[in-house]
Amino acid sequence: MDWLAVQAVATVALVVTSGGAISYAALQLKHEREYRMMNNLEEQWKLFLSESMAATRKRLAGDRLSGETLSALDIEAPPASALEMLDFYEHLALLEKRGRLDLYDVWHTFYEWLQPVYADLRQVIESSKSGYQDHYSDLRKMLEKMDKIQRQRMAKPGGKDHWELWTDERVIEHYRHEAEVGGRPRRRRAVR
Repeated sequence: MDWLAVQAVATVALVVTSGGAISYAALQLKHEREYRMMNNLEEQWKLFLSESMAATRKRLAGDRLSGETLSALDIEAPPASALEMLDFYEHLALLEKRGRLDLYDVWHTFYEWLQPVYADLRQVIESSKSGYQDHYSDLRKMLEKMDKIQRQRMAKPGGKDHWELWTDERVIEHYRHEAEVGGRPRRRRAVR
């Protein structure tokens, strides 16, 4: 018997088995990471729907609405409720940046609430005259990436840019909804 050939076959079998084990472990790690990301998203969603956050969103609506129009916004001293909401969204952006949340999942779950608030408070977040410009840098970056997803979803020949869709009237409509329903989701599931 040729022991070198047996040893070579055994070595190849060991390498193939090791490669398979490493591939399987990598697949398990990928699934674990996806599970944790979804778990993190669910935790953030529960926090977003909690009574305290619903109250914050309702306060923001009250702070920003003045009858049928938006209140004047002092970018140096925005309402505390605005900063609380922006801090929540900045935290989401940090989790996304660190790979703890998937960008598409964040877009899918939070974009309809984030976008009108961002459109309304854009001067606070982006203006060089604002003391908060640096504080919300991760939020700005995440929203740019989320906007790309939104543009792809809205892509139609002759369609409007998504920023054009967030007029003051639409922002007011968003805040009215938050003030009336106390932060409950707008989406309704069919009853079966």
